[in-house]
Amino acid sequence: MKKQQYLFLLFLSFLAAGSAQAQRLDIFGGLNSSNFKHKIAGTGQDGTGTIGYHFGMAVFIPFDAKASSKDQDGSGIRPSLQYVRKGTSKSTILGPSVADVKLNYLQLDIPLSYTSGFGGVGIGPYAAYAMSGRKKYRVGNGNKEKIDFGNELKNLDFGVGINFKIAMFKIQYDLGLANLAKAANGTVKTRNLSVSFEIPLVE
Repeated sequence: MKKQQYLFLLFLSFLAAGSAQAQRLDIFGGLNSSNFKHKIAGTGQDGTGTIGYHFGMAVFIPFDAKASSKDQDGSGIRPSLQYVRKGTSKSTILGPSVADVKLNYLQLDIPLSYTSGFGGVGIGPYAAYAMSGRKKYRVGNGNKEKIDFGNELKNLDFGVGINFKIAMFKIQYDLGLANLAKAANGTVKTRNLSVSFEIPLVE
């Protein structure tokens, strides 16, 4: 079984286990701006961000099992699973030649969340697995090629996400802590800012 399939089944199992206590089930989607923080021997390297997109679903499981589904105030956990495209432009994360990189992630977030009225805040860990990726060098013929995760980048990313919710909109910033670089003297860490529109399916 592929790792991305395992992560998806793991989330579905978690979702099923918490569904009896869940107050809400939401679907969401939107745009995100991402970049990679790249250093070689401690020196920051050039690179610019890219615009991507994301979509997924989330459930809210309150700490108070007796809380009413009509009560929008309270604290709990809000696990979500999303597909998200991240990347960087004009970067040398794959070698000395400047390239544009796009990665397709399956990301699981498990933040502690608090809502009050139309607002809310959440913070917690995330783990993301790169299912695929493409690179386009800015020299030569400029053809797109698949990224070799065995030799160029690592698949697994993890870090901390913080989000703010206002009505049906959510703003989230993900701070990547994993080093995705394969080279011994380099570091590559993700940074991602997303804006989502959320639609409640179950309340």
